[in-house]
Amino acid sequence: MKAAVIHGYGEAFDTIVYEDVQTPAAGPGELLIKVHASGVNHCDTDLRKGFFGVDSPMPHVMGVDAAGAVADVGAGVTGFAEGDRVAPHFMLSCGTCGDCRDGRENLCLNAGVLGVTHWGGYAEYVRVRHDHVVRIPDSLSYEDAVAGQIPFATAWEALIEEIALRAGETVLITAAGGGVGSAAVQVAKLAGARVIAAAGSEEKLEKARALGADAAIDYTREDIGDAARRLTDGRGVDAALEMTGGAILVGAIDALAPGARLATIGAHGGEQVEIDFIEFFRKHISVHGCGRSTRTHVEQVLRLMAEGRLKPVIHRTFSLSEAPAAHALMESRNFFGRMIMRP
Repeated sequence: MKAAVIHGYGEAFDTIVYEDVQTPAAGPGELLIKVHASGVNHCDTDLRKGFFGVDSPMPHVMGVDAAGAVADVGAGVTGFAEGDRVAPHFMLSCGTCGDCRDGRENLCLNAGVLGVTHWGGYAEYVRVRHDHVVRIPDSLSYEDAVAGQIPFATAWEALIEEIALRAGETVLITAAGGGVGSAAVQVAKLAGARVIAAAGSEEKLEKARALGADAAIDYTREDIGDAARRLTDGRGVDAALEMTGGAILVGAIDALAPGARLATIGAHGGEQVEIDFIEFFRKHISVHGCGRSTRTHVEQVLRLMAEGRLKPVIHRTFSLSEAPAAHALMESRNFFGRMIMRP
């Protein structure tokens, strides 16, 4: 099969090589999936450069998400047949620990990660255990499924499960131009919230407004906390989803109203942050770390996508052979929504 492969870590985009590798076979308990679409994520670019924090066996095939059709069914697997439309879940959980048994496989301490500890979706085929997949509704295209499953599930976990966003509340969403950010705007509107989108350009903010954002903050021109108070009659926001880290995280905390909740899922803008903890107990605010959805979250958002209630945003589609160019665009941050690849 063809795959986009790295043989070692490197800053250069041509670290990714499009080449022939051996097609995996479905072993006992496994499915072999013919990939129809795969996604490009920040964690892929981090992994290519060796920044992910987990050593991957080399040579390695990246890609934490994919969607396709079952090509082969391993021994002992029931309930699946060739041609079934499925998507691997990126958390390759053990399935036996207490968290897995409770349906919280995103907390599994024994989990691997698709495209990190195991070969992922940057290939014509991907092999996974049969209980590590979700089914794709028939009305949903492979491209939309892979474009939406991780962003919407991540946003759902953060906004609905972790901070329990309620109708009528005002929520701040930073990095609103990214895959998760554009998904979060839609999830928040579906929950009945008033959305303040924050991004680094007016072009991205206009697109966020088109998705339903009620107000916008360009954080290259205005302080996030000051702007949030201006847009809320001085009170601040009831909730926030922050996915950048660094100064943006500090600004989002400053934007919170008394009793507010913040979910944080990323730190590409700075992992080490100095925070005044007086704000936490004086304002009774709480911060929730999250970012690993469960299969249940994915199934929920795929159903909502199939019903037309959530719509993934695809910025550009590449061929798998163009993986270096897809990484270059990801690192430029000059995009809105998601990049996907077709083998």
